Amino acid sequence: MRVLFIGGTGEISFACVEAAKRAGHAVTLFNRGKAFDAARLGVEQWIGDFADDAAYAGLAQGGFDVVCQFLAFDTQAVERDIQTFGGHCGQYIFISTASAYQKPSQTARITEETPLDNPFWAYSRSKAACEARLLEAHLAGHLPVTLVRPSHTYRTRIPSVVITGDHLVWRLLRGKPVIVPGDGESIWTVTHSEDFARAFIQLFGHDHALGQAFHITDNIGHSWNRLLRAAAHQVGVAADIRPVLTKTLLTYDPNWEGPLMGDKSNSKIFDNGKIADLTGGWQCDISLEQGIARTWPRVAERLNNGFEPDPKLDALIDQIIAEQS
Repeated sequence: MRVLFIGGTGEISFACVEAAKRAGHAVTLFNRGKAFDAARLGVEQWIGDFADDAAYAGLAQGGFDVVCQFLAFDTQAVERDIQTFGGHCGQYIFISTASAYQKPSQTARITEETPLDNPFWAYSRSKAACEARLLEAHLAGHLPVTLVRPSHTYRTRIPSVVITGDHLVWRLLRGKPVIVPGDGESIWTVTHSEDFARAFIQLFGHDHALGQAFHITDNIGHSWNRLLRAAAHQVGVAADIRPVLTKTLLTYDPNWEGPLMGDKSNSKIFDNGKIADLTGGWQCDISLEQGIARTWPRVAERLNNGFEPDPKLDALIDQIIAEQS
């Protein structure tokens, strides 16, 4: 099939591009073309700015069987997609987010039937609104839609909380303590992008995927304490983990409310039966330790090239630890 990726170079999408190529699809990417060797990967690249309506309108003439939308975050963007791709593609796959699910969750395992209700994070509510508008368009016969909800999916960045994975490793290598919200025992699900991609490309052209939503995640979760210790083990140090109540963290930076209260402070385990049934039994193959080992060379490269964290944020982490010890 002819498959268009809007984006295609990100933490999730790049692995999906590679998987689509391996499956024999003709792949085109629409992006700004920065630091990307399309010829090496064997894909076609249309260079343009997502915000350029004129350049974007030309995508309708591409004759694509599948359009994979990784860059839309609001209803204005998906409204443009409905106008651009309606009648011009066989399937439109929208990348939403599993953070849109109800917080706090009322069930032990999250299914696709769990309500989309996140009062803590505007990003999640915006993605949910995009889903609702796209399903309206699907039901009206304007655009054949499939919705995909990733959770924490990683490829080149080690999973972390409060700070980025690079900042986490930077602190670990210097023997500096790191923070976890609460007692660090909330269960968090991480998925390697290669596992995600194997399921994602099986949605292409699948009639039973139309008008449906799927999350694609691992079936198991890990405590944040274990995640941070796994990162420390990979770099050969011991993690000095300091627990701080989530509500206390928010007094230092209210902007953490969405990522914490609306996502990472909540225990999240997913039931992936729906995607497994559609794909003939797909499941994740890459363990936490294997995934972090695959990620580590890219992290090490950035650190060796002079990575430095935001000094104000690093000082804030030091302040929190000092005051809450």
